[in-house]
Amino acid sequence: MHKVLKTGLIILLLALLLSTLSYCSAPFDTQTAQVVNVKKAITGSGFLLRKETLVKGNTNGVFETVAKNGTRVSRGTAVGVIISGNLDKALSQKLEEVSRRIEEIKQSGSIFDIYSSDEARIFSAMKDITSTIRQKVSEEDLISARESTLSLSALVQKKNSAENMTSADKLLVSLEEEKYNLEQQLGGIREEVLAPASGYFYTTLDGLEGKGNEKDIAALSSSDINNFSQILKDFDPESGANAKICDTYVWYLAASVPLEEARLFSQGQQVSVSIDESPAVKAKVLAVNTDLSGEAALILKCDRNIVGIYEKRTAEFEICIEEYSGLYIPSAAVRVVDDITGVYVMTKNKSVTFKCIDIILSEDNYYIAKNKYEPPEGSPYEPLKVYDNILVNPEAVKGNAIKD
Repeated sequence: MHKVLKTGLIILLLALLLSTLSYCSAPFDTQTAQVVNVKKAITGSGFLLRKETLVKGNTNGVFETVAKNGTRVSRGTAVGVIISGNLDKALSQKLEEVSRRIEEIKQSGSIFDIYSSDEARIFSAMKDITSTIRQKVSEEDLISARESTLSLSALVQKKNSAENMTSADKLLVSLEEEKYNLEQQLGGIREEVLAPASGYFYTTLDGLEGKGNEKDIAALSSSDINNFSQILKDFDPESGANAKICDTYVWYLAASVPLEEARLFSQGQQVSVSIDESPAVKAKVLAVNTDLSGEAALILKCDRNIVGIYEKRTAEFEICIEEYSGLYIPSAAVRVVDDITGVYVMTKNKSVTFKCIDIILSEDNYYIAKNKYEPPEGSPYEPLKVYDNILVNPEAVKGNAIKD
């Protein structure tokens, strides 16, 4: 359910509770002038669309990612490989799980040279170098003997490292061996898959990847947008594509809104939008398409980055049309004196004076007046200021005295 936040209700209610003060000795309703922030905005849920290029290999098989989800890749760089051959489903799933675990260990920073754990190879090399040292010493070739001694020392350190492998290192070696064996069972054909475009790499697909053309987005109806939920529900993850590349420059918000809210917007209008309570960013109204359903398609275009925006398809939003900051004044308090708009203010000695205001927002029950207003030169009245006590029932005023 969408809601028009014309009055900034929460802020205003708090401001009114804090600011409404009355003189106990006088039967007059006064309210202290306070600065409040008021915005016109709508909230709701919608779909995030963008240009997305599908990643596909030329052969069928198990897709093994090289790039990490959410990383930015350049066109032509390797993002994965397709292993073809024996497409046993159980083996394929096992290979994907092993590959995932290997990636997790590597990302944690615990990476170990597999070959350093081959103690037999190390001992063999140490034996050969020892023989070489003896030979060079007997030949009085001390320079070569010293070089061989340094090599032997390096191998001893490598041997000690192999003996002191961490559990994570040992697990990684074991997983790499298991992965190799699985790949051999599945087949030896490995096709490298390259990024077809530059952008953010993701393996999550949902069926809306083909909806990123701006011309098509601008022509969406509210019925089209409402149908997106069914497309997501019916999507077959084994549709042929392996991953996608998200354009990094532009994204779109498409939402179906009531006609009453749609009338607040027009094509080309500049607004600000917040996605899932993110900081607001500037956006432009790309289209407002009404139909006979009683709703309208509201489409925004944005070129500002929001953290996590490229991995989201649906989101809660708040679209702010205008925002005002000024003095809150009840409508009942406003009067026109000598063709000047203002309010009556009660002073500390219970006398009454008229002060002028500059209204920047007019609503049914209140006005927002400019704070620190400077009236035109020669104005007979001073401007309303913060903490002035506004007389809410000015009909009780007679001259500059309070009417008993």
